[in-house]
Amino acid sequence: MRIDVDEPDARNLFWGGMRDVANAAARHQDQALYQAIIKIGRAALAQGVDLVPSGGLFLQCPICDALPGQRCINVASHPLGDRACHPERVELAAKAFSGEVPLPSPLR
Repeated sequence: MRIDVDEPDARNLFWGGMRDVANAAARHQDQALYQAIIKIGRAALAQGVDLVPSGGLFLQCPICDALPGQRCINVASHPLGDRACHPERVELAAKAFSGEVPLPSPLR
């Protein structure tokens, strides 16, 4: 198998794969897969893989403490409606993506 390290779409392929793992973790309710997302994400960021806008999915939610890759849950006074993530999580992701704030733990 030959891997092209200069693949122009490598960043999107990587994060697409992370979304696939997150979907599998949700489907199987597998905490080990959520922890794997954190490990893989930290390693990728340490190696220089760029962030992509993810709507907050790969950051821990400051409202309901959903792990990276987990969808948010309804919390009193913070209903989700038809969203997968709390607006505060999405806002945090946008700020981290733009460099306004550092990446929150556990990805730091």
